[in-house]
Amino acid sequence: MLMRDMMTSDVPSLHLKDSLRQGVEFLRWTKLDALPVVDEAGLLIGIFTKANVLDAFLAGADTSEVIEGHFNTQVVTVGVDAPYQEVEQRAKQSSVGTGVVVDKEGKVLGIFTKVDMILALFKEAEKLATKLNTVYQAMPNGIIVVDRHNCIQRINPSGEKILKLKEPIQGLKLTNAFPGLDLRDVILKSQHLVGVQTEMNQVKVLCNISPIGDLAGAVIVFQALTDFDQVAMELDATKRLYETLLTVTNIAYEAIFVVDDQGKITLVNEAACQFFGKREKELLEQPVEQVMENTRLMRTLKTGMAETNEIQVINGRPYIVSRMPIVRQGKIIGAVGKIIFQKLEEVKDVAQRLAQMDHELNFYKKQVGSTRLPVTFNQIVTVSQDLRRLKNEAQIAARGNSTILLTGESGTGKELFAEAIHQASPYRNGPYVKVNCAAVPENLLESEFFGYAHGAFTGAQKGGKLGKFATANGGTLFLDEIGDMSLNLQSKLLRVLEDRSFEPIGSNEAVKVDIRIITATNKDLLQKVRSGEFRSDLYYRLNVISFRLIPIRDRTEDIIPLAHVFLERLNQDFDKQISGVTPEVQKTLVNHRWPGNVRELKNVIERAVNFASGELLELTDLPFYLREEKQEDAFPLKKEWNLESVHEHLDKETLEQALLKMNGNKSEVARLLGISRSWLYEKLRRYDISPR
Repeated sequence: MLMRDMMTSDVPSLHLKDSLRQGVEFLRWTKLDALPVVDEAGLLIGIFTKANVLDAFLAGADTSEVIEGHFNTQVVTVGVDAPYQEVEQRAKQSSVGTGVVVDKEGKVLGIFTKVDMILALFKEAEKLATKLNTVYQAMPNGIIVVDRHNCIQRINPSGEKILKLKEPIQGLKLTNAFPGLDLRDVILKSQHLVGVQTEMNQVKVLCNISPIGDLAGAVIVFQALTDFDQVAMELDATKRLYETLLTVTNIAYEAIFVVDDQGKITLVNEAACQFFGKREKELLEQPVEQVMENTRLMRTLKTGMAETNEIQVINGRPYIVSRMPIVRQGKIIGAVGKIIFQKLEEVKDVAQRLAQMDHELNFYKKQVGSTRLPVTFNQIVTVSQDLRRLKNEAQIAARGNSTILLTGESGTGKELFAEAIHQASPYRNGPYVKVNCAAVPENLLESEFFGYAHGAFTGAQKGGKLGKFATANGGTLFLDEIGDMSLNLQSKLLRVLEDRSFEPIGSNEAVKVDIRIITATNKDLLQKVRSGEFRSDLYYRLNVISFRLIPIRDRTEDIIPLAHVFLERLNQDFDKQISGVTPEVQKTLVNHRWPGNVRELKNVIERAVNFASGELLELTDLPFYLREEKQEDAFPLKKEWNLESVHEHLDKETLEQALLKMNGNKSEVARLLGISRSWLYEKLRRYDISPR
């Protein structure tokens, strides 16, 4: 592994004439602790850190003052092709938390932090663990693992075959199972025994015996008098890797701790021990909820949602806390927590200034009627490898200004992705304007998009009206349901995309705009091009960058994390304390095909919360058609069971009771039963029920 595989790339650089305000904004945007400073030729001349910001403001500097004179010229640099071993050694020896990655000419390529080192170590550890397990299961050598009490914990398949075992030996004392093997010196004195010849279950074997950790036990690698040094080397390499991981975490400035999928602490660094005021052995294997008050790591384990640089009050004091899930093969296997607690008072002044800026931003948002928090990529919950890769690609694409096309089934989250792209783009400080092309009447489409001048037509608003393009100037225009746009408007949209200008209705003056266009559709645009319903030139202009969002049936690992996210939000709305779902509900949710995707899942959970009376969602809380699917699983019919036949079993009595309960409100009835309004009307017609 080289530095290029571990560093954080695409990091913005600062110049001497950039203002302190620009420096603070870049630090906040990138969420990094430091940024490189370069000269006019792009060569590294120093580093600008959060400490520099604090020193500058404490010295009375104004935000408009340039950073020249407020950065460090002494900076740790690492070559982009530096090998892992060199990076590891320099990280151990350096007290600096951030280094700059440069090429041979000294041009900046990225930033490298000790957190990057830790994540790289996790990646290497996972690869090594997978390799070791494969070796353990497939190697021809026998392996026996014993604990500190000399009890047999594990034996691999090859070991059972070599010793011709007929009964399991796990849990037995090693001396009882195989008399003559004495491991007391191995465990108590951490001795390695090589080339031990003995007899095990009347089979002559050659053994290498190694201690595990500090009095943790021993491992016996054996074979019928054949060489097995390679396995011992693998085990020793695992030990060295773990010790390296501990060393790197111990030199980190922040408190770092790792929990498994049950929320038990499996690794802590020295800073974490200092923070909690306990020794390492007092923290390991302890539930994190008992060690740390108000912890949200359990939420991260349930939802897979990362949270970075959040303010959390612990023991009456505020700290900066980050949480990150550890995902392997689409499953959450643990989480990493980080607490910045040393010298926190030094950033108080900057934090207050940033808080004031946020306060002012919220005030202006309220002034224009927007009180909802913006959607970012962190809020798009997924543990699916494919969707996580899609998120990463979308974040990269967001940095430019190219047109982006989002496709996918209804309810897959195209609107969320569009807004997240806006928030991650250079246009994020501008307006974000959404238009549903299918919802605007045909005769109003042109005026809605391009606006009109004063007196453009009879009944026109006095002084004219701004269209969506003008409103979105300097920001992002999101065109949803683009596949339903008329051919006439398609040609005008193409002209705007080419010229970046348009003429309002009734005006001869062109209006220039600087906007980012994001479009979305659940239709097959290419098929509509073939049928003449969509302009081919517009299609290729919109399809510069495209992302097809994955239906939830193809990423079932996301269903339960999403359900927990919806539960958390709905608990607040309905003032309930529902902590999860029963195993039966979980199985039902995972097995359902979800034609409505995430939108359908959200509606199902909301319906269930309305009817839930306990701490867990029960099967009886789910909509009728999901429960009916469950019954069909138990009593399968001869013909194939599909969604339409499931809905067929929505009986007349259920519909009449639902109408009575909701006082004839058909929208509420559809929500209650977890079906669409169109399907509700169809059922009412079939059962000849007159809606009130």
